[in-house]
Amino acid sequence: MASLFKWLIGLLLLVIVVLVAAVVILPQVIDPNDYKPQIVAAAKDKLGRDVAIEQDLGLSVFPWLGIETGGVRVGNAKGFKADSFAEIDKLGLKVKLWPLLSRRVEVDTLVLSGLRLNLEKDAAGKTNWDDLAAAESQKGEAPTEVQPKPSEAPQDAAAPLALSIQGVQIEDGRITWDDRQAGQHYELDGVRLVTGAVAPGATVPIEGGVVFTSRAPAMTLKAALSAKVSSDSELAVFDISGLKLELDAAGEGLPDGGAKLSLAVDLHADTRADTLKLSKLDIQGPALRATGDINVSALQTKPAATGKLAIAETNLKTLASMFASPIQTTDPAALTRASGDLGLSYAEGALKLEPLSVRLDDSNLKGYLHVLDPAGPVVRTQLELDEIDVDRYLPPAGDSTAAGTVTSADVGKPANNGQQASPPADPFAALRTLDFVGDFKIGKLKVSNVRMSNVTTKVVSKKGVLKVEPMAANLYDGKFDGGATLDTTGAKPAISARNTLTGIQVGPLLKDVAGEDRLVGSGELQMDIRAQGLSEQDVRRTLNGSSRFAFRNGALKGVNIAQVIREGSSRLGLGGDKLETGTPGQTDFSELSGSLTMTNGVVKNNDLSAKSPLLRVEGKGEVDLPRDTVDYRVVAELVGSLEGQGGKGRSELSGVPIPVRITGPLSKPSYTPDLEAALSAKAKEQLEAKKEEVRQKVEEKVKDKVGDALKGLFK
Repeated sequence: MASLFKWLIGLLLLVIVVLVAAVVILPQVIDPNDYKPQIVAAAKDKLGRDVAIEQDLGLSVFPWLGIETGGVRVGNAKGFKADSFAEIDKLGLKVKLWPLLSRRVEVDTLVLSGLRLNLEKDAAGKTNWDDLAAAESQKGEAPTEVQPKPSEAPQDAAAPLALSIQGVQIEDGRITWDDRQAGQHYELDGVRLVTGAVAPGATVPIEGGVVFTSRAPAMTLKAALSAKVSSDSELAVFDISGLKLELDAAGEGLPDGGAKLSLAVDLHADTRADTLKLSKLDIQGPALRATGDINVSALQTKPAATGKLAIAETNLKTLASMFASPIQTTDPAALTRASGDLGLSYAEGALKLEPLSVRLDDSNLKGYLHVLDPAGPVVRTQLELDEIDVDRYLPPAGDSTAAGTVTSADVGKPANNGQQASPPADPFAALRTLDFVGDFKIGKLKVSNVRMSNVTTKVVSKKGVLKVEPMAANLYDGKFDGGATLDTTGAKPAISARNTLTGIQVGPLLKDVAGEDRLVGSGELQMDIRAQGLSEQDVRRTLNGSSRFAFRNGALKGVNIAQVIREGSSRLGLGGDKLETGTPGQTDFSELSGSLTMTNGVVKNNDLSAKSPLLRVEGKGEVDLPRDTVDYRVVAELVGSLEGQGGKGRSELSGVPIPVRITGPLSKPSYTPDLEAALSAKAKEQLEAKKEEVRQKVEEKVKDKVGDALKGLFK
């Protein structure tokens, strides 16, 4: 036993001596730089590029088996402008010896400093790594190693290696991307990543940063990242706590002082369950903040997500002005208070925002928005708004900087300094692929100064045809029903509208729309029109359709037809000075009706009929919209007193019919009574009266003579 013990002691001393000798002698005997030419030659053969290791290889043995070097350079492919494809200033890796005996790999801090990676694409679309990929593919697939069946596996199969790293230190990295085909140049500079000890079950602090720059647009983005990462012993469940990403951007299209954005979140990933959870999500940017939680399932197969987001109140005008896009509105207080809450879900390419709640100034919007397919896209929505005044959000009136403003100095000048203008982009390209169905409700709506309530409509867009139908609303003591269609499948967009107004108080409506109530009364209107083009000139030239209207118990303001006729009749000695004319400055009527036909912008009416206590009016004529003129003839007949108030026909009323001709531009027509026609009618009436008087006298004489003859015959 004593001899065995001495033998074991001697063996142990021998092992120690050998190890000490290896530590002391091996670095002195073995110089890794003796093998550097072979290493470089092997790298050249594998990559097909020039490879250089400019610094010496440093070797350590105990307790760490490691190697350090620097000045590693890989040449660039032919035809590209960068001097090298990749460079590394310093590279170091050490592995602890003793743990290797128990199948544990303990790596010291991995150091990579001064990485330079130049990625390029030439004008023909070839990249400076295409040859590396081609060389790899030419080697073919490695023969598949035949794995023993579970039943054939050795009983004493070794356990998997356990890996731990004291840390990773990547400093001063730079990656450039130069695409001469697309004219793009991007650069990642100051790439930095530093971690603590990496091992299963450990909490690893991570810090990193990078500076991104681009030439078009000219922009610089600084990014900084920090977090703490932990996992279970099997590296299946990961927790990233306190993840914070800070972005600081400056350049074209951004505020003068730059724009800063920060993101904070906690992540929990389970690779076995294939799930990811984002909690305590907090996004803060210029005048903007959003918070929420998101859960993702089937992360590696068919990702699906659910969550909720809350957007804090923000001033949209302030946000826009920071990005050099100021917004001017009629109401300075508009777009200054916006916030929202939404639930979101995503599965199989479909994104659903439900429930959706948005607050904009004094308006509240609720409903849902589903993007069922981003291709197209395919959208379904249902939204309900309590109230909104659209006029508040329009640009201020009289803004001379509005696009499309043409001054007298521009008339006659060629566009683009005499150069041929490029064709405008198709404004309906997106509409032709849009598949949209939406239902909308608005409690109170004000647009173009028209006030409505209980507004409902359905909007459907498919294959370039947009339909807004049905539409319904309450307005001005009446109701509106109708629909409209925009068809963009032809060379020019075609529009059509079908509308019905019933029980509308026309005066308040016209006052709100046009600023004056020239026509008052209770009205009904039916309209079915069509046109091509969206400009005012196109609509005027291509307007077609029909319309019917009827107004009761109203007045036409601005002209008193009875007064015009009375004054003209009085001057001609027709006795008009004794006729009543009703309310000064307007033509009262108990009923006004007619129909319109529209053909290529020419609106014709042949059945105008108006009845009032003092007048009976009939009219016909046309309005030429392309020429902006009116040519209309109204035949008015005064009633001597108010006894025609019951609405009797003109044939039962006394008086002289006097035509009134309405001509001139639509904006300022002139009203001229046709006095010659009135005189002709009066003379004809007097002539007929004389004829009747003569006829009666002749009949009386003939009767007397015949009577005398008969008396003599029978005597």
